[in-house]
Amino acid sequence: MNILIAGGSGFIGHFLIEKLMADHKVTVIGRHLAKLQRDYSPPITVETWDNLAHLDAKYFDVIINLCGHNIGDSRWNAHIKKELIDSRVKTSTTLINWAIQHQAKPRLICANAVGIYGLQENSDQQVFDENTQINFEYPRDFMSEIGVRWQQALQPAIDYGMSVTSTRFGVVLAKGQGMLKKLTPSFYFGMGSILGDGQQTISWVDIDDLVGALIYILKHPELTGAFNITSPHPISQAEFARTLASVMHRPLFLKMPALIVKMMFGEMGECLLLKGQRVIPTRLIEAGYVFRYPQLIDALQHEF
Repeated sequence: MNILIAGGSGFIGHFLIEKLMADHKVTVIGRHLAKLQRDYSPPITVETWDNLAHLDAKYFDVIINLCGHNIGDSRWNAHIKKELIDSRVKTSTTLINWAIQHQAKPRLICANAVGIYGLQENSDQQVFDENTQINFEYPRDFMSEIGVRWQQALQPAIDYGMSVTSTRFGVVLAKGQGMLKKLTPSFYFGMGSILGDGQQTISWVDIDDLVGALIYILKHPELTGAFNITSPHPISQAEFARTLASVMHRPLFLKMPALIVKMMFGEMGECLLLKGQRVIPTRLIEAGYVFRYPQLIDALQHEF
């Protein structure tokens, strides 16, 4: 297949492209040509967004959109919040409009996140899956708003008759990347912490299973609509911290009060560190995908 990947410069894109390039013709589109050329070499083709209009959309069988400003990069303010939404919505809209203008109907697989379900209080035991009702008119919080706006941006593609799949990622675990990149140094020096009461739920997925699930969906064109890509076993932050410390053979004795987290990281810290979502991948399991690392201990031992 001829596959166009937007957002391929992120770590998820790198892992995915490495798996796809042996069997497919991959084109990566991004903002900075020099960076793309440093990251990728033939047979992978690289293009910039400025050149998108000159590409023939009918050439591509599949578009995969992984674009999105890193949600945990910095404290949130009005500018950052706008960037978090625009970097997801505008790229999706641009790709869809380009395909429609070329009268093309490639399959569209777009990333999203489990934040679309809204944040849970730590005492809330509700389990979210793809059958959970989402209020698209009134998102529950900013995390939900990002996911809702992102998914709503795909509607013109559906209306045009494209095959559309929205993949809702949990926290992705990869050594030296994402959350583990931020946590590893503090845990290495014995400074890992339980945050707040530690009961906030982390819905996570190993990078191998994330890529494996995306490729599985790619191979099964009948798999459209929303798919959660998370381990079947979400876990509390306290248990996550204890497991990570154990795998790294480090002690865990610190607790960071919720007030300190809020003072240090503001709204971003409250949403990402003190609250979570309990999400399971019902549709993915029903479709026949088998997780390589369904348990956290196995995933972390694999990564370390």
